[in-house]
Amino acid sequence: MDDEYTRKFLDFLRYMTYLKDKKAKIQRFISGLPIEFKDWIEFDEPWSLEEATRELKHYYEKLNCTCDSKHDWK
Repeated sequence: MDDEYTRKFLDFLRYMTYLKDKKAKIQRFISGLPIEFKDWIEFDEPWSLEEATRELKHYYEKLNCTCDSKHDWK
């Protein structure tokens, strides 16, 4: 989800030429996320879009790692 969402957002951002403010881009990026990621990233207050995308990747991997360990069927 994280890489796909980020890639699609960056693709759409090319067409949103009116969106010039850094904070507006970050907020637009965060607003499209599922609530569990949105809350974490908003709390961290990323200072750049790159930081927001890194945080999404971090939290996505953290969530998947936790889910995978809960369902270890071996």
